[in-house]
Formats: sequence, structure tokens, C-alpha cells
Amino acid sequence: MKLSTIDQDNIIRWFVAAAVYFICLIAFYIDIGQDMGAQYFMPILLPILAGLMLIPYGTRVPIFSKAALPNLLTGIGWCVTFPLLYAWTYSSTWYQSKICFDFIVGTSAFILLMALESALFRLGCRKVIAAIMAVLNFLGLAIPFIQATYYCLFWHCLSPASLMALYLTNYHESVDFIQSNLGLVPTLLVFAGFGLFLYACYRCHLDFARRTLADDPTAGRMGALALLTLATVYAQSWYLPQTSIADLWNDVISYVNQTQEYSIGHDERLNSLMIDSKMTLAAKAPGTVILVIGESASRNYMKAYTPDFPFEDTPWLNEKLAQGDPGFLRFDNAYSSWSQTVPVLQRALTEQSQYNGKEFFESASIIDVAKKSGYETWWFSNQGRYGQYDSAITLVAKTADHAEWTDDSYNFSDKYDESLLQYLSQLDPTKNNFVVLHIMGSHIYYNNRYPSEFSKFETAEGESTVTSLPSYANSILYTDYILSQVFDYAQKNLNLQAMVYFSDHGENLEISHNPDVFSFDMVRIPMWVYLSPAYQQALPGHTQALRSHQSRYFTNDMLYDTICGLLNAPSSRYNPEQDFASSTYGFRRETLTTMLGQHPLTEDPNGLPEEQP
Repeated sequence: MKLSTIDQDNIIRWFVAAAVYFICLIAFYIDIGQDMGAQYFMPILLPILAGLMLIPYGTRVPIFSKAALPNLLTGIGWCVTFPLLYAWTYSSTWYQSKICFDFIVGTSAFILLMALESALFRLGCRKVIAAIMAVLNFLGLAIPFIQATYYCLFWHCLSPASLMALYLTNYHESVDFIQSNLGLVPTLLVFAGFGLFLYACYRCHLDFARRTLADDPTAGRMGALALLTLATVYAQSWYLPQTSIADLWNDVISYVNQTQEYSIGHDERLNSLMIDSKMTLAAKAPGTVILVIGESASRNYMKAYTPDFPFEDTPWLNEKLAQGDPGFLRFDNAYSSWSQTVPVLQRALTEQSQYNGKEFFESASIIDVAKKSGYETWWFSNQGRYGQYDSAITLVAKTADHAEWTDDSYNFSDKYDESLLQYLSQLDPTKNNFVVLHIMGSHIYYNNRYPSEFSKFETAEGESTVTSLPSYANSILYTDYILSQVFDYAQKNLNLQAMVYFSDHGENLEISHNPDVFSFDMVRIPMWVYLSPAYQQALPGHTQALRSHQSRYFTNDMLYDTICGLLNAPSSRYNPEQDFASSTYGFRRETLTTMLGQHPLTEDPNGLPEEQP
């Protein structure tokens, strides 16, 4: 079919407008430091361009026009609000996949509103349809508006913590909040602004009606509108639950539900722990036990574990190991049970493991065991209190006698791990203390995890410092320093009896630790234990077992039982075969798995045959 000159001109205009829309948004993301990533926006390039070109064909309304402006603003609001406010709040990048989801949802919302409006106007009742569309625009912009309002009030983007407050707020608290933060006159002005917005949208929609009804409908146009409606409804149903704000809301709902379920049975689980407190480490060698939970640390990139690694990023640990202290034990073949934090730690901190089929909400925790063993329990975290990455962890943490977080904001703190050191001064050295320190470690983006004085290893020119090997090595170097400070302070001031360090999971420097593209460097983790002379004398059996296991294979979902053994606190909720500190430890490389049973450790190409004890 030969196209007329007018048709050719229209196609060119539609294509240019669609391209401008796409390019401007991509440029916007890049400008605020939130690059969507070519691997995300390239696959959607053609479908988005096609949809944006079909809209003026089907509706007879250009996408950049007064008539389309309310729908365009609604879509753009979803595309840009969270990435922009996140960038302003944290001055760091958000997940590229989430930016892409926001972009798709916003753009498909724009296309859907345009197609729906054109179809509705064919039914007549222009003023009624125009009013309905204005209300839809208002409702569509409600969530971006709430996010922007919150930012203007607190200079911080919405986080799970703030959404939690909104979720639990009643009507009277809402009124008090508005009055205290806005006042009566500003509140009235806001509502007046809403009215003006609705009226302006109404006028624009009347112009839309005039344009779209100027030409008679054709089968091609109506077919295009029907196709766009179906495609965008599908896109909304698939991507809307994955957008940034939906992700935050799901975190809140999940956290509330989990809290209720975990809390209901906690006292019963605690009471079921029957531990002979006269036989525990606290009774035999009183003092402090410290557990440090690392983040995204891989032994592949640590000099103490990989001698041919080019960067000296573990000087303190190397020095301790070189001194030959019999109480300082490095474990060479430790693995994580999964490549993401919460699935790992909800198992490491509780009875639940890959091997026993127990549920998290039915399990006792290391905090419970420490309490029953005669310890005052402490939890200090430099990771967020709320969010999809730490909700289960927080449930365990809040059962401690004392629990504090350096930052209650979004998932990841922007504070350095040395902010945790100050909390150690709260401990009474004359008491038995069990302390958990949860650090940010080497979580992406690596260059954000250490102060400038630890930029020892320089990134090559032209390479991004965000995810480079030198930046990662600097983050490991900083963690090594933090561990040295914790150890030195505890040994001098807190009667340190034992200290354990392990990482939740490892890291692949090209793809981080995404389980969908699994590789074994995501689960190869560092782990070491310090046992004081008093500990070694009080519990020689556990000491000898740990020494003999330095080359044995272990997965960190068995840490709960290992802590039980370390504290000499067996109970009916303890399995000695999963206790790395027991001579009856019953697992070998051939029987261990990672990724919750999906991959045997024998698949690891870098794994060495296990030495016989």
C-alpha cells in the first residue's frame, strides 16, 4: 500500500515525538545519576516507540499537546518521582531494574489513559467523560504527589520506616500530622491547588474530545486503541507490583505480617529452650562473645584467603594469622546458603537450615540461646531496620535485650561501619555479654562503603569506581580495619572470650549477587573464629574440634547450631551434626549444598578435595 505524503509526514512526526520522549527520559535518569542501564532499556525500546507512535494514530492527539498534557503528566510522574527523590536523598544510585519498571509503568499508564479516553469519548457525554478523566489523572498522581510532599516536608524520600508510620496511622493522627507540619492556611492552599488542577485537567480533556472526535473512527484506529489497551493493561499488571513504591509497600505489609506471626510464638519457643546454665561458657569462662555479620564479602578477593590476590586488603587478619595464635582460626571452605541477605541470615540466625526442613517462624534464634545461656544480649546494626533485605533479620534483632540501628532510613545505611564502634562502650565489662554487629561491609556500591582515607587501591582511568575491583578491595580493607577495632576494644575492655566473623554471602563483581545468574563466587565467604586462652582452657573439646575443621566444608545456615556449641548450650533445639564446633559435625563437601539445595558444593570448580580430619 502506497502512503500519501500526509501519511508519511505524520509517521515521521509520530516517530520523532516518540523518540524525543524516550531519549529525554533516559537523559533525565542519566543526569540525576540513575542510569537505567542499556541491558534494561534496549529490550523495551521498540515496543515503547511503537506504542507511542500508535497513540496519535489512534486518538488523533499528538503526545506533546495541551490535550494530552494531563495524561502525560500522570505517566511522567510515575517515571521520575522515586528515582529523582532517591537520588536527592542519598546521592547514590538506585537499582536499574527498578528504574526500568517505573519507566515502563509510567509510560504504559500514559498510553493506557490516552487510548481509554479516546474510546470513552466515542460514547458521548463529553463533559462527564472529561470530568472522569480529570479525576483519574488526580488519582494517578496521588502516589507521586505523596512522595513529593513527604520529601518537601522532611527532605527525605519515602522509606519503609515512613510507610510503616503511614500504614499504622489512624484518622486523628493524620489530621494532627497535617496541622503540625502544614498548618491550616497552607492546607487550604493545597486543597485549592487540587481544585485548580482538576479544573485545568477538565479543560484539557475537552480539547482532547474535540481533537479525537474531529475524524470518524476507522477499523485501523479502533484496532490500534484496542491493542494498546490490552498491551498496557498487561504491562501494568506485571510491572506495577515491581515498581519502587510498590516494593516499599510490600516490604511494610510483609514486615507487619511476619512480625505478628513471629511474635506470637516467640515466648513459647524461648520457654522451650532447656539449657543448663551452669554448664555454659558464661558459667565456665565469664565475659563477652561477639558475632560480626559481614556483607557481600567474598574470600576470592581477600589476601588472607587468596594469596595470589593482587591487593593487600586484609593486613590485620594476615598479621593475626602470621602470629600463630592458637586461638585464631581461619576457615578456608565456608559457603553461604543463598546469595541474598535475608534468606541467608534467617537461617544462619535460627534453627532453620537447608538440611532440616524447619520454618523460620517455628525456630529459636541465637539471641534466644544466648539469653538462656546467661548472657545479656545486644544487637547493633548499620543496616536499615525495615525493608525486603532485612525484615526477618530485624525480627530476630528486636528480641535482644538491647537493639539499636545507626540509621532507620531505607534498606541501606549511608553511614560507615565505624559508626557501630561507639555502641560497644554501652557494655558492662563485668557482665556476660553476647553482641551481634551487623555491618554494611562491601555491599554494592563499593565506593560508598569506606571513607576517603581507605582509598588505597586506585581504579584504572576510564573504569567506574562504583563496582571496580580496587573499590571492592578498599571496602574489604575497611572491613578489616573495623574488625581490628572491634577486636582490640573488646579484648582490652570487655573480657573478650570469643569472636566470630562471617559474611552473609559473597560477590561477583560483574553481576553482584543476583541468584538468577548464579556463580559460586557469590557464595564463597570468609569465616574466622577467635577463642581466648580462658575459652580454650574451659572448653578444650570445642577448641580442638574447630581447629580440626579449618579445612572442612561448611555452609553458614548451620551457624545457629555452631553458636550453640560455641556457648556450650545444647538443648532439644540443637543438632550436634550441624555444629562446626563439635567433634560430631556430620557434613562433608559431598553432602553440602548451596542456593537452598539447588547446587551441591561439589559443583564448585574452585573447590578442593576435603582433607580428612
